[in-house]
Amino acid sequence: MKVDKKIGKRTYEFTVQGENLFDAVMESKKLSFYDVHKCGCCGSDDLSLDAHVAQNKFKYVTIKCNNRDCRASLNFGSQTENPDIFYLKLRDKADGTGKEQDWRQPENIQSNTSGVAPQQVAQQQVNNYAAQQPQQPRQ
Repeated sequence: MKVDKKIGKRTYEFTVQGENLFDAVMESKKLSFYDVHKCGCCGSDDLSLDAHVAQNKFKYVTIKCNNRDCRASLNFGSQTENPDIFYLKLRDKADGTGKEQDWRQPENIQSNTSGVAPQQVAQQQVNNYAAQQPQQPRQ
């Protein structure tokens, strides 16, 4: 069975096998992540699927933005019970309304349409809001 996953403008084809249809479908479910069409930091569709080993023991699969001004990445996680099942990492939205993909930019790159990383924009909005609130006298 072939499973296509779209990452940016590229399509990756995975082949899964099983003794029968049930086994093949169960194997395909290990690719439980959904298609990712654009970078969550800069909006580019120039994305690639990548994997690496850190410290000779930690295995990582990532989606990387190839925009040289961005270079953000989105990590995959794997289940503890079955490390062959992968999913995209999520985080809580800044406004508390749910979850979003956990895109991260390298610390030395601060890029989006305004030249500031989205996390910094969110923090600046929180700081601005806090500065506008009247100060309560301490007792």
